Amino acid sequence: LGEPPPAGVPLDPVVSLFLRREQREQQRERESSLAQRLRRFLRRKFFIFRRSALMTLIALRNLALGRPSPERLAQEVTFANWRGEEEAWPETSGGAQRGPEL
Repeated sequence: LGEPPPAGVPLDPVVSLFLRREQREQQRERESSLAQRLRRFLRRKFFIFRRSALMTLIALRNLALGRPSPERLAQEVTFANWRGEEEAWPETSGGAQRGPEL
């Protein structure tokens, strides 16, 4: 962790992919403008606040009405954890794409 691997030891392909991705991300962050950094900061804080509010509402509802089915609870937690990276939700039985209902 944090130290380069010994010379002559081949890296695991998954580890090397992860390290390259991290290096690209750090390079991108260093080269980004102030506006881009501010946007990334605000986006991160928005999703933290969104998740906190949704999880609080789910917990209060569960206290008042009782725990829902595990499938519904899993859907709600998945929705609360969503960060907007993926545009489409998995297809439902009707063929239309939509997010989980709350």
